[in-house]
Amino acid sequence: MTVGKVLGIDEAGRGAVLGPLVVAGICVAEEDLPGLWELGARDSKRVPRGKRCALVRAIARSGVRARAVVVPAAAVNQENLTSLERDAALRIASILSPDRIVMDTPVGPRAIPQFRDSLSVRSGLPPEGISVVPKADRDHPAVAAASLLAKVVRDGYVVALHRQFGDFGWGYPGEPKVQRYLASWLADAGTLPPICRTRWRCVQELLAPHPRVAPQPNPRENGRNCGERMRRRDSCPSAPTNPIVGAGTASTGSWPAGGHRPDGPCSPGGGTRDATG
Repeated sequence: MTVGKVLGIDEAGRGAVLGPLVVAGICVAEEDLPGLWELGARDSKRVPRGKRCALVRAIARSGVRARAVVVPAAAVNQENLTSLERDAALRIASILSPDRIVMDTPVGPRAIPQFRDSLSVRSGLPPEGISVVPKADRDHPAVAAASLLAKVVRDGYVVALHRQFGDFGWGYPGEPKVQRYLASWLADAGTLPPICRTRWRCVQELLAPHPRVAPQPNPRENGRNCGERMRRRDSCPSAPTNPIVGAGTASTGSWPAGGHRPDGPCSPGGGTRDATG
C-alpha cells in the first residue's frame, strides 16, 4: 500500500471528572515522520507541562496540518467515551484527508479489530490503512505530536474554565483540589457544576446524600470507577463562552506557529466543538 499522508491521533482528558475531553490529530507526510522525533515529539505524559507549548509551536512551524476536537461534559454525559473518541477521530480525518491513520487505542486489545473496522467503514479507508495501537503515543511520532497538541489545547480550556468556575486544578479525580472543589460546590449550590462528568462513580457517591440532584444513569457507563483510566489517562465537559486556548492551538489547514485564540470554539450547552487556529 502506497502511503502519502499519515494522521496520528490521541486524546487528553479521558479520565478527568472536570474539564473537556480533547481529541487531536497531526497529519504529516510519511517521509517527514522522523523529523517529528527530532523536533521533540514525545508522549505528553513524559513532557513537563511547562515545556509542552514550546514543543507544540516547534511542531507547528514544521508545516504539519492539525486539528483538535473539544468534547464538553454535556456530550460526555450522553454518550460513551469510545464512540465520542471515534467520532472525533472521524471528524479530524474528514478534514485532513490522510492516506493512513495511526491512533492510540481507546479500547482493550480484544476490541481493537472492531474499533478499527468501525473507523474504516465510516472513514472510507481500508482496514489495512488504519492502525489502532497500544502505546502509540510513545512509539509513533505523529501520535506523540498529537498527544502534545491535545494536552496543550485541553490545558488552555481548563485555564479558561478556571476564570468562569473557579480553580479546580486540572480536573482529575485523584487530585485533592478536585475532590474539595466538587464537595464545596455541591454543599453551596446543591447541584454539580456544568463542567462535571456526572456519571463518574466518585460523583455518584458524592451525590448519595443529595438524591434530588442525582443524574440519570447510563447503562453503558454505570458503575465506572472514578479513578479508572479506561486503558488510558484523561476526560469530560462543557466549556466557557469565550475560552482562551493556550499557545499552539489546532488549525484546519497549515497550522500557524502558535498564539492565543481569544474567541474559543467551545460554548455551554453540549455538543462537540472544533478548536481551530
